Amino acid sequence: NGQRIEVWPDAYRLNLTKHHEPATARNDLIKRWESWGFGAFVCFNLNQFTGEEICKADDPRLYNPTQLDVAGWVRAFKAAGMRYAVLTARHTAPFLLWDSPTTEIDVASSGNTNDVCRLFVEECRRQGLVPAFYYCLWGGEWNPEPNARAVVLAQLYELATRYGEIPYFWIDMMNWAPTNLSTQQIYDALKNLQPNTMVEFNQHVQDGTQIKYWPTDVIDGEMVPPPPGGHNPIRTVNGKNYYLPFDYCFVSQSRPGGYDYDSLGKSCWFTYGEGKSFAPSRPFSAEALAKKSRQGWERGAHNVLLAAAPD
Repeated sequence: NGQRIEVWPDAYRLNLTKHHEPATARNDLIKRWESWGFGAFVCFNLNQFTGEEICKADDPRLYNPTQLDVAGWVRAFKAAGMRYAVLTARHTAPFLLWDSPTTEIDVASSGNTNDVCRLFVEECRRQGLVPAFYYCLWGGEWNPEPNARAVVLAQLYELATRYGEIPYFWIDMMNWAPTNLSTQQIYDALKNLQPNTMVEFNQHVQDGTQIKYWPTDVIDGEMVPPPPGGHNPIRTVNGKNYYLPFDYCFVSQSRPGGYDYDSLGKSCWFTYGEGKSFAPSRPFSAEALAKKSRQGWERGAHNVLLAAAPD
């Protein structure tokens, strides 16, 4: 009847009739988000096991971390002065770091059945960091499926309802989403389930001057800092002004065959260890990463999100 939309299974119901929009002024929610300052982009999924940055593998048995130490990850982030962390709950592959009834391609069918999302959230809270989730969209040109819309909404529902308050959702690749699922619907779904969350749609590799996907609570520069003149958080969309802070995210490592969009060298988001059938990764110098971080803050980035990926 238009009041609710059923997802998966029948018990999962989302209200998409209550609409939300980003803040028109710097409110308490934004101030909390801006106060974090420095965070870890926890890029961890099937990628470390296949050697692929853009992984499409669908065999959950490939995932088998034998020394999973989520508490150790968070200790390292805290020692680095990080105050929040964003976990890639689902990246480009269909593999999920939690057990979901929507798929068999998740930790429950893998070599290590721990719910990494739960371990991550609990350790972040125990050690005083803010937990956040990354989710990569799919179902359009990437991994098309006829019921993709329902499954995407169901998986986001699970992330938003299983683990308590999640203050930040980092949504990637809206250009890959099912054509019958809009940015507004994803934004509304998360806001209705988590009223105190900030939702960011990745605006791709640019300096934040373009807004490709709307609504979003945050403007990001994926691998690109704000423009030399600084980030202006007051942005006009459809004739109305909004306050949109800046999240500058970049990588800590290099790898042969990596991306060319980092001035430090061939870059990669994930960590690839020695002794595998694929090339390992190497960290950039701490001095170089500190310089890039400072540049982001000096140009008006409120948060710097550094890919700090466990192997």
